[in-house]
Amino acid sequence: MNPDLLERVLACRDLPTLPAVAMRVVELTGNDSVNVRQLADTIQNDQALAAKILRTVNSSLYAIRTRCSNINQAIVMLGMSAVKSLALGFSLVSAIRDSKTEGLDMDEHWRRALYTAIAARCIAQKARLPNPEECFLGGLLQDVGMVALYLTLGRPYLEVIAAAQGDHRAVMKHELRVLEVHHADVGAMLAKRWKLPESLVMPIKYHERPTAAPLEHTGVVRAVGLGNLASDVLCAPEPAPALRRFYERAQQWFALDFSQADDVLRSIHESAREARTLLAVPAGSLPNAVALLDAAREQLRNTGIHEGEHGSQAHPSSDAQTVDDLTGVASRLQFDRALVAAFEQTHRGIGPLSIALFEVDDLDAINERCGRDAGDTVLISIAGKIEKSVAPMGGLVARYDASRFAALMPRVDRAGAVRAGEASRQQIAAEKIQLVAAKMGAPASIAVSVSVGVASVDESSIKRFEESGALMGIVEQAARAARKAGQNAIRVYAPAA
Repeated sequence: MNPDLLERVLACRDLPTLPAVAMRVVELTGNDSVNVRQLADTIQNDQALAAKILRTVNSSLYAIRTRCSNINQAIVMLGMSAVKSLALGFSLVSAIRDSKTEGLDMDEHWRRALYTAIAARCIAQKARLPNPEECFLGGLLQDVGMVALYLTLGRPYLEVIAAAQGDHRAVMKHELRVLEVHHADVGAMLAKRWKLPESLVMPIKYHERPTAAPLEHTGVVRAVGLGNLASDVLCAPEPAPALRRFYERAQQWFALDFSQADDVLRSIHESAREARTLLAVPAGSLPNAVALLDAAREQLRNTGIHEGEHGSQAHPSSDAQTVDDLTGVASRLQFDRALVAAFEQTHRGIGPLSIALFEVDDLDAINERCGRDAGDTVLISIAGKIEKSVAPMGGLVARYDASRFAALMPRVDRAGAVRAGEASRQQIAAEKIQLVAAKMGAPASIAVSVSVGVASVDESSIKRFEESGALMGIVEQAARAARKAGQNAIRVYAPAA
């Protein structure tokens, strides 16, 4: 985590602010003894806001049989939580929309937000979650951290986005590499500043990595995360892989079959234009979601995934992810694949091969003392610092397991690998990590360290290893030696000629 940048974000005067009515709504709904009349009177103090809520309640998004004529009636028909979410949604969308974001592609921002919000609400309804409107609002606000980073940094942040080459899923990885923070944490920090409830902070914080969310917020976070995957189907250049992931997660997280998952995608097509009008956001031209879905299914068929008797009963292959949900670096699967290829290249004489293993010292104690959110922050920060040292030499950084990262450095000799490993170790030890979310009583920042094991082989020395797993065994030995040396150390395996 980059504390200096976080301070700059918090100090930025251009950040959107929560209007007074919305602040009062947050205050009232945080009080268990609040009554319907108090909430209704507060919202009706802003006639424009009240009119927007009533127009939305009476729209096809809700399809209520009896026309709703006032906020009191809306609260009775929909519940206090739903009306609260609508009030906050309109207030925050207006604040974000009115920010000075001329250089940011806000059409893309709002298009993705609308798709995610509509899908998240539909998922919540199908899964019978108690808070579909919070899921909708969580989807709308998921990328508010990107707006905050742009308002703080300007053009340098546009360059970070550009490095992702249109792949929204890659944005977090480049943010961590360049800035040592990512927009999800910045957005969560902003939501806390607005004093939004935890049920809205959590989907902003974990929308890119839903499986890392605290257990009590799993439902809303996964609904927004799955809505995010639904938006990928409609926004990604290649929709078929996104559709496969969407089907898989819909089944894994909410036991939705393929027909129900398709209903979620169709709900985007049916509601996006109306939601854009109600929220008055610039989402650009909205593509035909049905046509895109048909094209994605056709791609799945062409890649050998067959359909069932009802047309949408595809059976996607359950290939593991290639990116770690929490940190944005490569997954263990991706590392193992790359290691096999690099091992074979070195066997054929195409340069040396170096591997480094970084073990976070005392991660269990950090989780126990400061909470899992703090431990996640530590892992994200360390991943970014390792990647900063390894990426310039063409290396691959991966989440090796719960507390370790591995760096694969093809065509890098021992001296280069030691420099990269030592640079990472020193930077990690030198800078305390700011804990944006931690348990009560935990410190605001924490010092951490890593134990590093490095192994390097060339065309000659690699012949003593029959396969890549044996080489990894040597790297693990080096990492254990570093840990036994007192932690915050580096040890190198250097085979004799």
